[in-house]
Parts: sequence; structure tokens; C-alpha cells
Amino acid sequence: MTGNRRTLHSALLELALTALMLFIVATTVRWLLGTLDPAAGGWWNTPEGRLLAVAPLSGYTVTAVMLSPWGRVTGGHINPAITLAMWRYGRTPGRDVAPFIAGQLLGSLLGIAAGRLVWGPVFASPTVDFAVIRPAPGWSWAAVAVIEAATMFVIVAVAGIGVSSRRLGPFTSWAVGTMIAAQILALGTLSGGIANPAREFGPALLSGDLSLLPVYLLAPPLGALAATVVINRINARRRTSARTPADRAPAPAPHP
Repeated sequence: MTGNRRTLHSALLELALTALMLFIVATTVRWLLGTLDPAAGGWWNTPEGRLLAVAPLSGYTVTAVMLSPWGRVTGGHINPAITLAMWRYGRTPGRDVAPFIAGQLLGSLLGIAAGRLVWGPVFASPTVDFAVIRPAPGWSWAAVAVIEAATMFVIVAVAGIGVSSRRLGPFTSWAVGTMIAAQILALGTLSGGIANPAREFGPALLSGDLSLLPVYLLAPPLGALAATVVINRINARRRTSARTPADRAPAPAPHP
């Protein structure tokens, strides 16, 4: 397979995987968050209570995607910020970055559109509203940006440590899924807790709520790129310190 065909094939896989993830998100929001009934009482009928189910379903869906046969082909990024990070870590060729991101964003639209088709008018109702993310009242765009960037910084830093270690590599997908679940539990009712531009792209466009879309699109990639700078420098220092004195010594000048 030539380079261009391989890139197209991988980008289409990212599109399909992202669409699948967003459809699972749509289904989760429809049947868990979309059926909240605070009047019924009980911890289960609160946003925090439902997040106990939403968080692991969302987080370990990402793990499952990464471990799937398709995910093993592309890396299972399903997140533009992760694609940028894997490029900076040297795991994704530069020519794949734009096609991957385009596929992820289009997949986001298709996954949410499929949710609307399958679940009907209730998916567009105010209680579900295309699974769009909104921060809690009082949260400014700056506060959301800081949290989203910081969350992605941590995820990408941990992923960078994992992909650069043969011993830790097999656990990276599980670590990423666990961190995503943890951020949803901790921040889901505050900043939104997504740190994935693709997670918000389709819902925002189809719901028409574009007020914070630029923040959700830009903050996670900035956090991801900042993390790669730190981890790449740490790895470079480790490689330098691991070299023997003989390796570091300058080569002797040739005799005339």
C-alpha cells in the first residue's frame, strides 16, 4: 500500500471509530442523562449520580477503541489533540495529521447524526440536545479553557511516558481510559470534562450551540502540545544520560 493510500485508509478508520464513539456517547446521554427525574428523588436521579455510569462507559469505550483491530492500525486516536501529540512523539507521520483530524471531526458529525436518526425527536429535545457539552453556570470561557488544556496535558503526558516505555506500553490504553473516566467524574458537572474537540464538534454544530466551541476545539490541542514539549525534553535527557562516557566523547581528529 502506497503512503497516500495508507493515509486515506487510516483516516477513514479514524472517521469510523470516532463516529462509533460519538454514537455510543449519544446513546449514553439519551438513556442516562436524558432520563433524569430529580422529582423522583434519590441519588440516581442527579447528574452526579448518573455520571457514575457515564464516566466508565465513556472512558473505557476509548480503551476498547484503542485495543480494537482498527484502533491498532491507526492508534485509535479519535481525538485531534491526541493525533497532534502522537505526531510530536514521532508515532504518527506528519502527512497523516490533517487527514486524521478531518476524519475525526466528520466522524463526530456522523455519529451524532446517527444518534438523532436512531433515537428520534427526543434526541433533539432540551433534555438531551444532541449531547452537547455545557459548563456549569458561572464558568467563563477562560476557566473552561484552562481546565480543558490542563486535563489534556496530564493525559498526553501519561500517554507519552507509556508509549516511550516498553514495560509500560501495554497499559497505556487502560491508563488513558481511566483518566478520561476520572475527568468526567470530577469535571463533568463543572467544565464539561471532555478534553476532546471531536466530542463537542458534532453536538455543537447540530444543536446550534456554538458559544464555547472554539474553546473546546483549541484548548485540548494546546494542552497536548505543551505536554509533548515536556515529555520529549525528559526523554532526550534520559537518552543523553544513558550514553556512556565513550559515546559522549568527541571523535579524535584525523591524522594529517
